[in-house]
Amino acid sequence: MDIVRASYPYACSTSGPGGGSKGQLVFPEGAVLLVAERSDDGWCRGYSAGNQGWFPASYVSPITPEQLLVHSVNPVALNSILRSPSWTVYATVEGKLYYVNNNSKETSWTLPSPPGNSLDTLSVPTEKSPLHVSNGVAMRRKTMKEAEKPKKAKYRIVNGITFCIEGGEPQELMNPQAPSYIDYFWSDKGDRSGFDVIREKHVQGKDVIKEMMDFFKERAAIEEQYARNLNKLSKSTHGEQEEGTLLAAWKSLKAELRQRSEAHSKFASKITETIEKPLFEFKESQKTDRKHHEQLLEKSRKQLQSLDAAIDKAKQSLNGLVKTSGKMKRQSSINGDVKIGDDMKKLEATYNQAQRLWVDNMIAACRDFERHEEERSAYLKDRFLAYIDLCVEAQETTAQALTYSTNMVDNINKKADREFFIKKKGTGTLRPVDRVILET
Repeated sequence: MDIVRASYPYACSTSGPGGGSKGQLVFPEGAVLLVAERSDDGWCRGYSAGNQGWFPASYVSPITPEQLLVHSVNPVALNSILRSPSWTVYATVEGKLYYVNNNSKETSWTLPSPPGNSLDTLSVPTEKSPLHVSNGVAMRRKTMKEAEKPKKAKYRIVNGITFCIEGGEPQELMNPQAPSYIDYFWSDKGDRSGFDVIREKHVQGKDVIKEMMDFFKERAAIEEQYARNLNKLSKSTHGEQEEGTLLAAWKSLKAELRQRSEAHSKFASKITETIEKPLFEFKESQKTDRKHHEQLLEKSRKQLQSLDAAIDKAKQSLNGLVKTSGKMKRQSSINGDVKIGDDMKKLEATYNQAQRLWVDNMIAACRDFERHEEERSAYLKDRFLAYIDLCVEAQETTAQALTYSTNMVDNINKKADREFFIKKKGTGTLRPVDRVILET
């Protein structure tokens, strides 16, 4: 229940909840009114001088507890408004109204109903409660419970988006089975939106793929250079002066170098074809989806911020009309209230529709980016395993060549090499004898 004062005189209007003079409350400028009900279309139902009815909210202004005392709105004045034979109205020092039954001394925070109707009571100030009256205004001691506090806002606006207040009614997770992007990136973090955080993760993943491509490109280049060096060394003249089993061992080593060179050259080629190039194609395939979601989210986010600014502007226009309505004709003032109210409802509907579209786009983006990240992780794992398989394959090929070289080295026989040399290079078996110059 609020106490208000009439800023302008009001007669009646053909529009509004009352639909004419029978349902509307008439009052002069400066009249004190009790507001019992407020409607969403800018009208109030209240009491004044024993009468009740509807009137435009823009014609009155609230009275603060300090103004309540300054204007001497005491129980006498309040009861002149109520004019009830059974109840007396009092005001606490904070401006909270309560009512005392003149016969039963029953108390209530709510406005007494007209005669014949029952009044709901609350277990609030009783005759024995620590209330006392000073200078005609009801006062309370510090031991009295605080009056009902005004309702807190049910939502908060962050960068044009509407959220429930922190600590409010909890929302169920969209994917309670496992942590998911669609449940943890709705709010903004500083000047970055949740979508920006997800997009940055996606871009980082793309950069890592690029780094992986560079890594394997360099790896293939090293293998190719190694293969060329091995092939060059295999064609050298080292060990050609050897003979026998030693010469065969030298030849086997050079043959192993040639095979190893071919194996590493093939290894380098396979790294390029089966790892580096597919990584590039995979990176490019994810770029299209990212740009699609970037455009949709950026467009819907700008629309939301624009609509939020339009709502603030409409609120300011409504407040301005309330302040200036006393200088306008009554009917045009009421029509202005109704028009602005209709515009506000349209803005609200448009905003909510745009926000639902943004939510849908955000859910789609979260799911696609999450899917892309899972695909990227699985694909990189597959490429790593493919590289390991290529290493094993190259090692097996070189191992076979090395086995042949090992056998040839094991076959080195110094006796056989000596025999081979003697047979090939020997100059004769006759050894020198003593010379006899004078025979005896």
